[in-house]
Amino acid sequence: MTQGNAEACSPGGAAHNSAIAADIQAIGRIDAVSSILNILVESTGLGFAAVARVTETSWTACAVLDRIGFGLPVGGELEVATTFCSEIRASGTPIVFDKASEDAVYCTHPTPKMYGFESYIAVPIILRSGEVFGTICALDPKPAKLSDPKILKSLELFAELIASQLELDETLAELRAEREYLHALFRQMPSMMSVVRGPDHVLEMANDTYRRFVGEHRDLIGRPIREALPEVRDQGLLDLRDQVYRTGQPYIGRAQRVLLAREPDGSPEERFLDFIYQPMKDAQGRVIGIFSEAIDITEHKRALDHQGLLINELNHRVKNTLATVQSIAFQSLKHSQTVEHAHERIENRLIALSRVHDVLTQESWDSAELRTIVHQAISPFESVDLQRFAISGPAIKLPPQQVLPLSMAVHELLTNALKYGALSVPSGWISISWDIAPDGKTLSLRWDENGGPPVKAPSKRGFGTRLIERGLAQELGGAVTIEFDPSGVICAITIPLFGRKS
Repeated sequence: MTQGNAEACSPGGAAHNSAIAADIQAIGRIDAVSSILNILVESTGLGFAAVARVTETSWTACAVLDRIGFGLPVGGELEVATTFCSEIRASGTPIVFDKASEDAVYCTHPTPKMYGFESYIAVPIILRSGEVFGTICALDPKPAKLSDPKILKSLELFAELIASQLELDETLAELRAEREYLHALFRQMPSMMSVVRGPDHVLEMANDTYRRFVGEHRDLIGRPIREALPEVRDQGLLDLRDQVYRTGQPYIGRAQRVLLAREPDGSPEERFLDFIYQPMKDAQGRVIGIFSEAIDITEHKRALDHQGLLINELNHRVKNTLATVQSIAFQSLKHSQTVEHAHERIENRLIALSRVHDVLTQESWDSAELRTIVHQAISPFESVDLQRFAISGPAIKLPPQQVLPLSMAVHELLTNALKYGALSVPSGWISISWDIAPDGKTLSLRWDENGGPPVKAPSKRGFGTRLIERGLAQELGGAVTIEFDPSGVICAITIPLFGRKS
């Protein structure tokens, strides 16, 4: 028998070829197939045996044992219409004969003559769904004793075994695909997820978000949490896991503080988590591990904390502002000769107060730049040329509790300078300077009037002077001195700096 007896063909397109290739691989994964073909050949004396994938349009060898040079390798194809297997597929029944040339049914059949064989046996491989996968077939150019029912029964059992293995392989493939899908889904979840096993909480799974959170430099899988994340040992999280493992009850944590070194050799970083520890149980109800899911709420918590601080600060500022307005109104009315004069004083002082509020609002009531405070205090006075001010000092931001009283003090000094001091004459000018002590703990600000009319000390202190000397010192917790030097008023202010922003 020569290879020419088995002419190969290539039916179908790429999808068909891909499916057939998968079927060949499936048969190749069944270890028993090679033994089945060897037993078939040894027990019948036939020289060629194969497991074939048979469809409506194709016949493909998936496994081959060839001792007669039939010439059909694994993957080799025959025209299905020229084979007995198309008939077996259609009927679902075996075909067996000892000698084709003398068989009453097959003596005139073209297939034995076309492929040059006399003896032949083939049984269908039928899946549980009823679909015929293909056949186990064997043939030889010589006659053989194949009509023994034991041979056919054995071959049918082999076919059932192959069908079962094919279905098992398909089920395993589906399970692998489902596992890979679920694993990919687990890895890509936006929340932190992990699975630990046993009382020592050995990490079995951790998704990408979890790894990024704790630090991708860590060796996690297969290690107890106390070894993989040593810094959490004394933070209570392991105690909570022990509790869940011992009681079998889930635990939900809210805004849990945790310190983690998220970078190699980095210092611990404070984070806050919402999380759940869910016990995993076996069929007997025993806890075997813990599934955990967590969300990093650090930024949200900090925003809430900041909001709380702002609300408290706002409450404090509103009370202080109302007290300031009350004092402004009382003192302005008390020392004014006319209603119009009182109205003007109250209005100017309230405008100054509102302008510094504008500065703080722009900074979300967090802080304000000292240079901006000074400029805002000067800008309402349209008659004042800014070139008459020499302003100097380093950049520094002050908190709201210092900004408000300092701004009001500059306003009062400026009002006094316009009426009686350096700015009441064209030649006058004012130096406003400040500096920070070398230790960074105090700020010194100096108001120095120059070129104005001779200054005389007042017989009594007005509201503006008292606001500066007493109110400012009390509000700022510092020291304020006003000198009525004949050459110009000098005001020196010393402010303690706590938590300043520069």
